[in-house]
Amino acid sequence: MKLFRENKPAILFLLTFVGLYLLLNTIYGFYVNSFLPQPDPITLVVSKHVAWLLSWWDDSVTYALKAGYKNVILKNSYRTVIEVFEGCNSVNVMIVFVSFMAAFRGRLKSTLIFSLGGLIIIYLMNLFRVAMLYAIEIYWQRYLYFFHKYLFTGGIYAVVFLLWFLWAKKVKREAAG
Repeated sequence: MKLFRENKPAILFLLTFVGLYLLLNTIYGFYVNSFLPQPDPITLVVSKHVAWLLSWWDDSVTYALKAGYKNVILKNSYRTVIEVFEGCNSVNVMIVFVSFMAAFRGRLKSTLIFSLGGLIIIYLMNLFRVAMLYAIEIYWQRYLYFFHKYLFTGGIYAVVFLLWFLWAKKVKREAAG
């Protein structure tokens, strides 16, 4: 019991973080599965935004759906370039971010504002990531796996860790002052 009392803040943080992560991920899994065999609306919106972003560079870029197919296709006038699936919409990263924010919260208003800002940053970074994957598939196809699997995934999580670090410093300042 003494061990629990001494470590109560850390234990509560872990229980909140892991519990909320599991809850939100489960809800999200049911949400995604409820749209099968079509893509979920969030993945569709992300694909539309990426197609719009890429259309500044190549006006032939469009997105398409296939009946009974859960991925969204991004293509140009020549071919299908990449497929956007549920894991490409950044929701899982957002769930991890929000779970941390809920577990390591500061003042309510600050927590909500920082969380919203962080979610916007993650969303915009993900749009850029998918757009860059599209370009890499066209120009440097042999590097697509490396960029997709390691570099861009690591980049998004590095930004999430930076946001968490900045948040922890802010909470510490709020508590001290």
